[in-house]
Order: sequence, then structure tokens, then C-alpha cells
Amino acid sequence: MKTVSERFLGGEEGDYVFKEVDRVMLHDGNAPLLFDDMEGEDIWDPEKVTSVIDHFCPPSTVERANFVERLREFVEEKGIKDHVESGGICHQVMCEGRVLPGELVAGIDSHSTTYGALGAFGVGFGSSDTVEILKEGKTWFRVPETIRVEISEGEDGNDIALSMLEKIRYEANYKTIEFVDKVGLNMDDRLTIANMAAETGAKAAFFPPDEITRRYLQKFDIESDVEISLSEKERCVKEVNISVEEPLVAAPSKPYNVKTLSKVSGKSIDQVFIGSCASGRMSDLRDAAEVLESGKVHPDVRLLVTPASKRVQEKALKEGVIEKLVKAGAVMLNPSCGPCSGIDKGVLAEGETCISTQNRNYPGRMGKGEVYLANAEVCALSAVEGVIPEEVGR
Repeated sequence: MKTVSERFLGGEEGDYVFKEVDRVMLHDGNAPLLFDDMEGEDIWDPEKVTSVIDHFCPPSTVERANFVERLREFVEEKGIKDHVESGGICHQVMCEGRVLPGELVAGIDSHSTTYGALGAFGVGFGSSDTVEILKEGKTWFRVPETIRVEISEGEDGNDIALSMLEKIRYEANYKTIEFVDKVGLNMDDRLTIANMAAETGAKAAFFPPDEITRRYLQKFDIESDVEISLSEKERCVKEVNISVEEPLVAAPSKPYNVKTLSKVSGKSIDQVFIGSCASGRMSDLRDAAEVLESGKVHPDVRLLVTPASKRVQEKALKEGVIEKLVKAGAVMLNPSCGPCSGIDKGVLAEGETCISTQNRNYPGRMGKGEVYLANAEVCALSAVEGVIPEEVGR
């Protein structure tokens, strides 16, 4: 039986194939790199391209404002109708009614693996490959091998993702990670896990579409009966079991430098960030608000919260979640990438420490300081206590 990768791409593991894509995602952080190469060129099908302004939203320098303006001009010039500005982070925007199960989606961003949460095959590309995809509507692949990850225990997608990173590290380089969800995770958690699969070097991540997928898509008036079974065990080059019993934290300066919460508790924190393309969804905002409902942000801590999309922001407003966060002392940022990549809105000073729900904590990622990675509840408790807590309420 063919693997998931073979069914999406054709051929067999190790083969080089050309394959048409179903949709392309561009964003302002990387799209300017392809403008010169696309000068005078037509896009093969503008209806299949989504453009998102999320990294420089709003821009903090003239240079970045010029990038954004050039993308607006590019979109108009090339006839791209699906252009989203101030609507949220690109991957969340794509997963709100644009990406469908069974589709092959190319994104000009490494975290395009996120789309696998919906039963799609999401792959990140650099600018050179994206230029050819925009021109031709297809690109080359080496059909990946498969790693199977069984999730047998765990309540939070971030903790499960960190456990995966600890166990796989970079062994998934140019491989597809297939997930067996024995827990029944909600879509927010699946999106987090598929997103953070990129930190293993994975080419793609994949959850088979099921009833959870179908119910999620119905929120966007989409009915899908696509069924894609997982690869057989004997076709997988590695099997990993994930069983998370207590919260995990990735210490500086690698996402797979994972410790149990008790091993890092007591560390002083200057800033807390809840957001990024790995987080900032309703589950995370609710978890943070629940913690902050009975506590205030510590006077020595800055708590920054960024909803993943405008849709999430509006829902959080309607539920009163944002009111709880603001009353507790959180600073609400607009739906965007925020401080995750050190662009603006929350860059750390030299010697400062941040704990964040984001996906990366490499040196220089968020300025000159150190970054710890954790789930939203741990982050919110850190904001209240001023240090990484010893335990959580779950």
C-alpha cells in the first residue's frame, strides 16, 4: 500500500517527481524576495494564490512599509484576488476555510506544515522555488520517507509538540510525520503540533481527516468527505509514542532542549508572549484568561497576547476572554506574527528572559534575550508569578 506521501505526490519513496499544487500562500515577510524574478511574468492561476500581510502588520519602519506597499502592488498587478491584510497570521488565515483535506499546498514559509492538521499536504518553499510554482503551477519533490507518531496521552498540543521535538530532534529531515491521534485532540491542538513539526526538519506533517476535521470545516460552511488513511506501519522508518503526563518547557536555545516544568521552575521572567502561528487560538486564549481571572500580571513582567486571526480576536471579544486578559494587565496586540521573529512589538533587551507559546527559541530569535517555550497555561502563570511556576492547575 502506498504511503501518504506517495498518494499525494505520486511515485515511490526517493523518486523525484513533478506535481501540480492546489494552492499557494505568500506573505510579506518573504514575498519581496521574488518580485524581481516575477517581473513581466504571469501567475499560472491567480485564483489559487493567497497573499497575507502578517509579519509587518502594521510596519514599524519605512523600509518595512515599502515592502508591504510593494506586495500590495504585486497583488494588484498579478490579479491575485485573495489578499488579506490585518486578518491574522498567514497559516491561521489559510486554515480558516482556504485549505481543504487532500490538497497539496505550497507556502513561502517553513511552517506551512501546519496545513497537515486538516488532512492536507502542506510544504514550505523558499523564494526561488516559489517563483517557479507561481509561473508553472507545479514543482519538484523527492518523495519523502515516513515517521509515525502515536499520541496516546496528553492534554495540550504544545506539550505534545515539545515531546515530539525532544524524541525526534532533526531525524525527520525531509520526511513526512504522520500522526495517530488516540486522544481525540481538538483542531487547535492539531494545528500547533503540525506547525511545530517543522522544527524537526519535516517536509510535511499529516493528520488523517476525521470527524474532528469535518466539524471544524463546517464552521466555515465547508462539507468534506475526503478520507485518507495513514501509511502502514511497515512502511515507516521510525515510530514514536507520545505520552505527556506533565507540562513541558523548551529551554534556550533549541526547541528540542525540553525539560519537565519542575526542572526549570523558579526562573525569573521579564516578558511573556502568547501568540505566533503555533498558538494564539481560542484554546490558548481561554487557558490564559482562566489563569488571569484569579490573578494579575506581575509588576515586573510584560504580558503580550496576539490572537492568531481577526476571526479568533472577534470570538475572544464576544466570549469576554479579551476583557479578562486586559483587566489582568495583558497588552493585546493586533492579529499578526507579533514579536515571535524579533521584527517588532516586543523585542527583548540584552539579558532579558521571555517565556512564549511560539515555536522557536534560537539565539537572536526575539532580540538579545533568552526564550523558553511552553503552553499557554504555563506562560500565563509565569506572567502572574514573575517566575516559571512549579506546577499548573490541571
